[in-house]
Amino acid sequence: MGKERRLGQKKLGYSSQLTFVISLIAGSVGTGNIWRFPRVAAQNGGAFILVYVVIMFLVIIPVMMGEHVIGRYTRHGAPGAFRDFVGRNATWLGIIVVLIMAMTASYYSAVLSWIVYYLGLSVTKGYYGVDKTEMFNAVTNGNLITVLLFVLILAISAFIAYKGVSGLEKANKIFIPTLFVCLVIAAIRALTLPGAVDGLNYYFDFEFSDLLNYRVWLEALTQAVWSAGPGWGLCLTLAVFSKAKSDVSLTSAVNGLGDMFAAVLAGLAVIPAIFASAGSAEEALAMCASGNNGLTFISMTGLVENMPGGYIMGIVFFLSLLMAGLSSNCVHFLIVALPFADAGKDRKKSILGIFALLLIWGLPSAWNATFLSNQDWVAGQMMIVGVMISCYAMIKFGVKKLRTIYLNNPYCGLKIGKWWEYSIKFLVPTFIIAIFLWLSIQSIDGETNWWNPFGISNLGTFIFQGGLMAIIAFALNNKVADGVKERYAKDDGTFPDVPDNGFSA
Repeated sequence: MGKERRLGQKKLGYSSQLTFVISLIAGSVGTGNIWRFPRVAAQNGGAFILVYVVIMFLVIIPVMMGEHVIGRYTRHGAPGAFRDFVGRNATWLGIIVVLIMAMTASYYSAVLSWIVYYLGLSVTKGYYGVDKTEMFNAVTNGNLITVLLFVLILAISAFIAYKGVSGLEKANKIFIPTLFVCLVIAAIRALTLPGAVDGLNYYFDFEFSDLLNYRVWLEALTQAVWSAGPGWGLCLTLAVFSKAKSDVSLTSAVNGLGDMFAAVLAGLAVIPAIFASAGSAEEALAMCASGNNGLTFISMTGLVENMPGGYIMGIVFFLSLLMAGLSSNCVHFLIVALPFADAGKDRKKSILGIFALLLIWGLPSAWNATFLSNQDWVAGQMMIVGVMISCYAMIKFGVKKLRTIYLNNPYCGLKIGKWWEYSIKFLVPTFIIAIFLWLSIQSIDGETNWWNPFGISNLGTFIFQGGLMAIIAFALNNKVADGVKERYAKDDGTFPDVPDNGFSA
């Protein structure tokens, strides 16, 4: 029996560290990089890029290293992981992480429905010769077809998530390289267009005074967290399925760098295209400053319409974006579903229940882009809270113990110095607290309706929705903690094998 179990265990989880890294990149690289990053970068200019890169190295990658350990040490989804890593009373912190991801998956699926719509328009040349902004508004506001596509996207994501990690592993080997190739081609073409140099200058140039704008720092932190995966369960959950002998620190570093490269590359494809397609520099600047959710869609459709081979490029671009987005969305489902598996719940019923929840939660975003903007704002801030939760867990566990025993384990090729401990204990928490204090002071001082709980992107709506999540999570703490029956964590300095939880094969 023991031999059979060991043989079976070898087939569980990701087949290699390479496929695990690819899956991590696939889970993080998606619409967040190609839809969200160019929009935020365009709105904030070159200072955003500088701050974003700094945050990736000083905040994001160190936190991802620790989250990998949490997932691999406990072999549980977020609630069970925090229970076993910190203590029974910390289970609710993991529930918050799951709720953050549920919110994200609901409106993320709506963005994917836009992509499917535009894929269809690419095939039919439906956006040729029309006003690109007006078309985007028509697609994303009150469009019944978009809503139906949203339901379809949810169903496909639920089905793939139900199949577990093996299906994702196979698909990602194709989708991610294809996406990167398309981004490179799009960026090269955009940079050769008349006026692209102005866009390139805008993308990277900044004044020192821009660094004194709290929004630049907040948006850079939000984007880095949103895209790379710390704070919302990506690293923690996928690490559950990684081999016990995989290199934790190297995997985290490659994941962070790969995600950052994809985001910056997407900006090179989109922002120069905006300046090239705009009637004037003033018009381009106004478009960038607007923060329009449709910047990627508007600029890319204008780009492919006016480039040789643009018809094929448009199809390939939106198809690749869809595949990358779907791979991310399936991971989102998995993050929400794994806690149910930890509790021994039926996999099919769990997936169906999550599908129903996300359908109800996401319908307003699918119908109205303004509501989606609100969800994107709140989820982004809550992900930062999730990073703080992860830091708290690592500090309670013991950062020295975590680094010396688990990060720098015998299979670690990239040894981590004591700087990591200082980063988790002091740098990351201090930085995040400072950003939120900055946000609060600026909001109260400069915004008339900062307190409004129903605002689009203000302090009040973040406090209201985030507080509601916390109340729900705290109320469920004991029930969820008791529901997670198994404890896989070892106290001998080694990682347990990948458990057979229904999603591992």
